[in-house]
Amino acid sequence: MQAKKWVLLIALVIAGISCNAGQTKSEVLIKNDGGGDIPQYIAKYLYLQLSGEWVVIDGDCLSACTLALGLLAQDRRCFTNKTRLGFHAAYTESGTPRISNPLGTDVLWSVYPPEIRRWISRHGGLTSKIIYLEGKELAAMYPPCRRPIRSLKKSRD
Repeated sequence: MQAKKWVLLIALVIAGISCNAGQTKSEVLIKNDGGGDIPQYIAKYLYLQLSGEWVVIDGDCLSACTLALGLLAQDRRCFTNKTRLGFHAAYTESGTPRISNPLGTDVLWSVYPPEIRRWISRHGGLTSKIIYLEGKELAAMYPPCRRPIRSLKKSRD
C-alpha cells in the first residue's frame, strides 16, 4: 500500500508541474551524474521544472538521475550525443551486499514515461544489472540538443 501512496503523490506533483510550467529562465548542465537518493532527485528536478530551468544532460546520467525523463517536461530538457542513461532497480546502500529497495524501484518505474518503461522491459526490466540507453537509440526517442552547452551552469546537488 505504501508504494501506491508514493505513486499517487508523484502523479499529483507531475500534474502540478504541467499546470505550472512557465518560461525558461536559465540553463543547467547535468553531466556525469551517478545518481543517489531518490527523494533528493525528485526534489531537485521538481525545483528545476517549477523554476523554468532548461536542462541539458551530457555524459552519464545513471540511476536516480534518470528520473529527469519523467519529472522534467520534454520541452525543458535535451540530451547531447555523449549522453548515456543507465537504469537499474533501486537499492539501499547498507554496505555489502546491497539491499534491494522495492518501493524505490516502484517509484522509478512510476515516474518513467511509457516509452522508457517499454524500452526497459525489452531489455530485461529493472534488475540489479545496469542497462544503458545511448547513441542512436536514445536520439531516436528524444531529439538531441540543438543549443551549444559551453555556457551552461552546473546542476546544484
